[in-house]
Amino acid sequence: MLDKMTKYKTNQHDGQHVKKHLKSQKKKTSHHSSVDSDDSSIELTKEQVKAALTSLIPIDKQNRTVASRKRRRKQSIHQSIEPVNKKHKQIYHDIILSNTNQSETMVLAASNLNHHQMKQMKKFVLLFNCRLLLLENSTTFNPTITHLITDEIEPNDSLICTLTKTVLFAIAQHCFILSYRWISECLKQNMIINEEQYEIEGDHIFATKHNGPRRSRLSKRPLLPLNHFIMIKGDSQHLLELTNTELGDLAWLAGGIYIEQNRFPNTVFPRQCFLLIEDGDIRNKNMFHRCIDKGLKFLRSEWLIRSIVEYRMADIVQYHCDPFDTIDRSE
Repeated sequence: MLDKMTKYKTNQHDGQHVKKHLKSQKKKTSHHSSVDSDDSSIELTKEQVKAALTSLIPIDKQNRTVASRKRRRKQSIHQSIEPVNKKHKQIYHDIILSNTNQSETMVLAASNLNHHQMKQMKKFVLLFNCRLLLLENSTTFNPTITHLITDEIEPNDSLICTLTKTVLFAIAQHCFILSYRWISECLKQNMIINEEQYEIEGDHIFATKHNGPRRSRLSKRPLLPLNHFIMIKGDSQHLLELTNTELGDLAWLAGGIYIEQNRFPNTVFPRQCFLLIEDGDIRNKNMFHRCIDKGLKFLRSEWLIRSIVEYRMADIVQYHCDPFDTIDRSE
């Protein structure tokens, strides 16, 4: 028993001695490190440097704010589209850019302009830090466009333009529809002037002064109510050579619901159903009258086009499609 007690005390004494020795070693190492740090820098291995860097990366990500992340994203986008030589503005096949380091808010497109007018638009783009989007034949419109520059029918200050598909889609998307004279005056004065004085007021098909572009640009509500369901049928050619798909896109842009199927859906709220079709595509008289009895309205596609161009609902009676009633009256 005494042997066990003596062994326990000796072990306890040895443990205390070891603890004191470790404390003294720690003090020495801390003293040496402070002296070394004053004299010379600490040398680290490559593995230690990598470990230190990787440990700092998640901390850096956590410390980033939302604003800094947006700023970094914008810088990366500008670097990806920045031309190699900034002095020479690079002209792409579809978009002409100028000074990509600055903010670009104005996107221009053209409708029915000649070669000289297009050259002047390119000068405008390079001078005033804008973008010019050259629409291809297969592309009707682009939602990024803010200003559409179009021709002006004689006399030159009439503010009456040639109605094209591009003009139609620009009105539907609430863009500025401006006469080319705006570009010319901006270049003369070497500054961007107020657009409203050069905003198109009419077209060569419907009316010379309906102010549809301005009404659309200032409108905060869709043209068609949400309960207007529109179906487009037939193979006949529409006004402006619009296809059925393009008319469907216009119906969506105007606020209506475009139905691609052959049947209107049932709704719990009152609805208005319109079938846009040309007279020559209606062949079944019995089916035609049955649909009318159910409340379906047969209208020529010109009704939708005019409503968008003037940005107000055109008279339905004027565009009512009823070829069989016309035949009966003539007899």
